[in-house]
Amino acid sequence: MHTLPVRNYWFPVLLIVFGSAMLLHRLHVVWAGWVPALFLAVAAGGGIMLYNGVARRSRGGVFWGFFWLVLGGACLLRACEVVWLDPGIVVSGLLLVFGAGTILMFVVSRRDWHLLVPGACLILAGGAVLSTELGWLPVWEVAPVVNRWWPAALVVSGAALILNTALSARHRT
Repeated sequence: MHTLPVRNYWFPVLLIVFGSAMLLHRLHVVWAGWVPALFLAVAAGGGIMLYNGVARRSRGGVFWGFFWLVLGGACLLRACEVVWLDPGIVVSGLLLVFGAGTILMFVVSRRDWHLLVPGACLILAGGAVLSTELGWLPVWEVAPVVNRWWPAALVVSGAALILNTALSARHRT
């Protein structure tokens, strides 16, 4: 029987504990004073994953470590009532985090330069949504541009992926 090394269990266990604690809080079974500690644990776990991902040059470790670090940190700030996270800000923040995480995957593995394209597109989309949420740009000016041009991000991302695959195959032969 194949078993995972013990070090691979800490994060799934953390997710189970975190999810169970949130569920118990929402069902009014336990008091929520411990919630900030759990968000701190998620952020710390994400930081450890990010560090290990960089040390091992693991794209997935870097991406998900960055994601959990930022998500845990943002939820911790919200739980401590330092910031209020409006739903529009959360959407733009997720786009920005996914974009930055994708670019971090490139930083770890330079041969995967095609990741820069979707990363940049996600950051641009997140910036556009954030700029409308913060009132820097009017929605009626940003929405038509995003609505018209988002398929171009798919085309450019696909072309970059094909080019990267072709160049990789060419270097192997």
